[in-house]
Amino acid sequence: MIKKCLLFFLISSGFFVQSQELFFTLGKNYTTYDYKNSLGNSSSSLRSGDGAFYQLGVDFKLNKAAQSSPFSYALSLVYNQFNAVGVTQSDNYTWTTNYIGIQNVLNYALFHNTEVFNIKTKIGFAASTILKGEQQINNIVYDITKHDEFSGLVLQPSIGVDLHYAINKNINISGGYEFSKAFNVSNASSEQLSFINNQIHLGLHFPLQ
Repeated sequence: MIKKCLLFFLISSGFFVQSQELFFTLGKNYTTYDYKNSLGNSSSSLRSGDGAFYQLGVDFKLNKAAQSSPFSYALSLVYNQFNAVGVTQSDNYTWTTNYIGIQNVLNYALFHNTEVFNIKTKIGFAASTILKGEQQINNIVYDITKHDEFSGLVLQPSIGVDLHYAINKNINISGGYEFSKAFNVSNASSEQLSFINNQIHLGLHFPLQ
């Protein structure tokens, strides 16, 4: 799955010469695990954790003939850490997971006739797979990379908003917020897990045309 994600991104990036923008984003994920056991009961001992977010991608105008078009499409390679903690009377738990995938986003610029400042709303959809995952119970660490709840294909719909500011014609900066929920669609076990994620991020954007 990892090799397929990278190959797909490299092939898709063949459209690089047609894109309007190259961008790099980093941020912080604040994740809550939505877990249900084999009986369908949720755990009240889980607490949100924080992790890193990195993104490298290209942005395309959907209507090349209209330079002021408010719509654009972004394709990116994303790296997410979805972490959590848990506490019971006798044990302390931590989960650290690292996922890599491809994200597709449709952007809408609210002030698309303005070159200096803009607000962009967005809806997105990502497909990811786990790179590394660990569960620590007190001082004992377990590899959870192959656990059904974490491994396989994770689909992640999202919504968000970004504020963009043009420093000059060669570089823009952005800051934004994104809400998402990630579902493991390949999990065949009786235990179910999804990630509810709030993300804050900063970005650098390099116009190519």
